[in-house]
Amino acid sequence: MTTSSDDAPPAAGPYLQTVSGRWVNPFDPDPAQLDAGDIARALANQCRFGGHSRVFYSVAQHCVLVSRVVEERGGDVEDVFAALMHDAGEAYLGDMPHPLKHRSALGAAFREAETRLEETIRARFAIKPNVPEVKRVDRALLATERRAFSAEAWHWPELEDVEPLELELTAWSPDRAADEFARRYAELEARRSRDI
Repeated sequence: MTTSSDDAPPAAGPYLQTVSGRWVNPFDPDPAQLDAGDIARALANQCRFGGHSRVFYSVAQHCVLVSRVVEERGGDVEDVFAALMHDAGEAYLGDMPHPLKHRSALGAAFREAETRLEETIRARFAIKPNVPEVKRVDRALLATERRAFSAEAWHWPELEDVEPLELELTAWSPDRAADEFARRYAELEARRSRDI
């Protein structure tokens, strides 16, 4: 099967082909190529903790749970949508374990690329920036996930004074995680359009 030039990247380069057939250069993203369905599937196929987990536990499930907790804590629809999409950049760039990302030269280069990608995603999906509750819930859920799926072998500075959530976690399959993320996205988009 051949593709037309409209269906292919404009030139050779660091382009990812998404599950829907779109092409994305995570270092210079075209907003028109960013798709919520691609984000749902890619995040559902990525394991938290860089795979260092007793079971497969996806980034998509993590995002859905953060959005639910932010809503339970009184967040409005824009806060909750920001919570759902807070790791959307990982769909195109992946992620780097926290100690490498924040304590290495490689991490500094990664964060620079991640920042540009996140800015484009935020503009493309009209995501509210800097919602403090998202960061608080993200950290509390990290502590909860660590307890449930990893190990608490030593102190993590990023979890200083962070209490795990009172939440029993059961890992979803990638298919369920993609479906839950897509369903949550559609629900929040419908609510956002009613509020306009």
